[in-house]
Amino acid sequence: MHEYLQPGPCIDSDHPALIEFAEASRGGNGDPVEQAVRLYYAVRDGIRYNPYVFSRDPQTLKGSHALLSGESYCVPKATLLAACARHCAIPARIG
Repeated sequence: MHEYLQPGPCIDSDHPALIEFAEASRGGNGDPVEQAVRLYYAVRDGIRYNPYVFSRDPQTLKGSHALLSGESYCVPKATLLAACARHCAIPARIG
């Protein structure tokens, strides 16, 4: 599980803006399941889904890119959620 807790090229859980977002979204409850649910809703509702922003630029696949742009499509939103989970010590990967 160690590898699913570390930052990666797209799952950039060490990005400062992402850390701030994850901390604000996870809530005060120490239960990892409750935190994961809160992170899910924060990404789902806080980052607008827009399939028309697709790009071939690999940088746009980063979770931090989806967060900073405020909109993205499914893959970067998934990397954002995984990165937030990893920051909160919840093992996560893209399925």
